[in-house]
Order: sequence, then structure tokens, then C-alpha cells
Amino acid sequence: MFMTKDPDVRGPAGRTEEIIPLIREIFGLEMALYADANGYYKDPGEAIRVGRLLEQYNYRYFEEPVFFDWLEGTKEVADALSIPVSGGEQQYSMHAFRWLIANDGLDIVQPDHYYFGGLIRSLKVARMGEAMGKLCIPYLSGGFGYIYMLHLVSLMPNAGDHIEFKGYENLPIDCKTSSLRLKDGKIKVPTGPGIGVDIDPDWVKQYTLVDKV
Repeated sequence: MFMTKDPDVRGPAGRTEEIIPLIREIFGLEMALYADANGYYKDPGEAIRVGRLLEQYNYRYFEEPVFFDWLEGTKEVADALSIPVSGGEQQYSMHAFRWLIANDGLDIVQPDHYYFGGLIRSLKVARMGEAMGKLCIPYLSGGFGYIYMLHLVSLMPNAGDHIEFKGYENLPIDCKTSSLRLKDGKIKVPTGPGIGVDIDPDWVKQYTLVDKV
């Protein structure tokens, strides 16, 4: 496989302009739709152009329109659009979150409790956002993270309507206080010692602890 120095992954010309209204047409006006650029746009102007198209078709928010640590670029996009701009899944800096929240660079904050350093730091971001009238819709890495996510969201005063969920992986756990299954779009947070679940000790034993140098 050969890669150019500056690969363009957008696909055929006009694809974005075609797919945004097509998705709305397919799923209808009542479906909540979200768009994630994953930091793709190098030019805030291009992100703004796409954001206005998302506004036209009533998408709920526009995630990470420019690279995550381009704080001023993110704010430029947020300032120009009426659709909420979200971000933070790759962010590791409390100072960056503070700047984005204080300067209205984000409408929705999205810390990842794995990338960002745990539940306590992520909850601090949620509460900073709440103080400034912003929602928190945390990003979720895979694996066991959805159990931690349930606890985090249950503590947040400003959780959004729809929270990312990557559960049901083949992890041998037992939970006596929750089925850990969605019902009518909701899931019960486990209670009890620790995070509320027990991991099969025989499954743990098959792995070897490796000391990091």
C-alpha cells in the first residue's frame, strides 16, 4: 500500500454533501443524529461549511471538527455555528478543558476516563462544564470501560441524553444488582463493593503480570 504525503480520506468529491442529507432521509426526522469528524479538518472554514450542512439537516452535535489540541480552531468553529460542538475524547490536559469551557470553545465536553486519567478527573471536567451550562457526554473506550462509565454518568449533574455504550464484551463477570443489559434505552448502575461486579478469578489466573520497566 502506498500513502501520499498528505492523504485525502474524504473519498469522491461531493460525498459529504450527499451523505449528510441521505442519512437524515433514511432515518427520518425523529432520529437523533450526531456527526464525528474525529479531528479531520485542517481548516476551521471547511469544518464550519460542513457544520452548517449538519445544521440544515438537524443533527444534534458536531464532534471534534478540528484536531483535538487546536483549542483556538475549535473555538472558531463553535463560534460560527449554532449546532453544538463537542470534543475531548483524546484530551489529556485539565488546563485545555478549562480553557475550552471558559472560552466557550465547546458546548459539550467528552472526557474519556481511560485517556484522561480516571473517574475523578473526568468528573471534575463534567462539573466544570455544568458550572458553565454545558453538557457532558463522556467518550468510552472499549473493554471493561462501560462498567466505569455507568458509575461516572450516574454521578454527573449534566449528562446528555445519549451516552456512548460499548458493553456486552465476552468478559466473565457476575453482577448481583444489575443485569447490565439495556432496557428501554436505560441500564441500571451496579451497586455493592468496588464497582459492583465480580470477575471470575480463574479467568484472571490465565494471565501473567508483566512488570513495566
